[in-house]
Amino acid sequence: MTTSASPSGHIEMYTNTVRRLRTIGCDRLDWLAHNPDGKSGHELNQLIPEINDIELDNQPAKASPSDTLHVAAWNLERGRHWRDAVKLFQQHPRLRRVDILCLSEMDDGMARSQNEHTPRELALALGMNYVYGVEFLQLSLGTPQEQAEVAGTNSRGYHGNAILSRFPLQSPSLLRLPGIEKWYGSFEHRLGGRLALFADIQLGDRTITIVSTHLESGETETEKRAQEGQLILAAIATYYGDRSVIVCGDLNSRPNAPVINHFRAAGFLVEETNDLTRSTYQLIENGLIQPGNFHIDYVMARGFQVAEAAKSAVIMAAYPCEPTGKMLSDHAIVTTTLQLA
Repeated sequence: MTTSASPSGHIEMYTNTVRRLRTIGCDRLDWLAHNPDGKSGHELNQLIPEINDIELDNQPAKASPSDTLHVAAWNLERGRHWRDAVKLFQQHPRLRRVDILCLSEMDDGMARSQNEHTPRELALALGMNYVYGVEFLQLSLGTPQEQAEVAGTNSRGYHGNAILSRFPLQSPSLLRLPGIEKWYGSFEHRLGGRLALFADIQLGDRTITIVSTHLESGETETEKRAQEGQLILAAIATYYGDRSVIVCGDLNSRPNAPVINHFRAAGFLVEETNDLTRSTYQLIENGLIQPGNFHIDYVMARGFQVAEAAKSAVIMAAYPCEPTGKMLSDHAIVTTTLQLA
């Protein structure tokens, strides 16, 4: 673990990598859930260092990047439909070219997703390397609806972000964002907290940093998301300098939100790398998959240009990829093609 101070305050990055995240035993999970000593969520987080490890597997893919990158971001909503996601990525003409895929809301050992390691299963099926970081340690079966629908117990209780890559992933690190007070003891009852997951790839003699993140949810959390974005930008400034960077994920923010403007002000492309006219939230209405009214998922890039005109797109998350298909998430997929500037 590396600790450093920046002009924006204390920035702590976790860097310990493992082949497989450690499991927190049932007795500890029960103690954390019931909290007999009345500790705060922040205090409890200090007692579970396992969630600050980063799972890394560079076995599947050894491709050498060119100067063009096909990048996608997707909130896969628990990852429970990863098998159909594999089919979608293998068959869709845009998605089968994806080099970098940043994922949000991916379960590892949750009963609601059959206790599978969803990012690992998806990565291996696509022949991609991956890093995975734990956003939340779930102390229940999930949301009230999931608790009512799901039987059994969680084998691990992990829920987090991932980066999948056709190229070796180097120097992964994890920035944990503040705000567990909202979630410990809430309707989902969980520890951990929002995060940004960093990893590098090599493009020739250039090192490129990829960031997968998932910012706070809720209509009233605009200021919190702006603070989270500023922390991510401070970490980039502290540890990565003026390097070319790609930031992807579910930012829970519309295009004119303060957090998006912070990234624009820091030199990140937004309009060029996203089709902001399309909603990334999707829902089922009258038996058909329909776009909602919110563009909240992004690929943002600094030090790049869009490789081809009109190549940033929002792709329906369904298999088959049509309104009558099976909806794989309440978020669509955002994708763009980048070249080094």
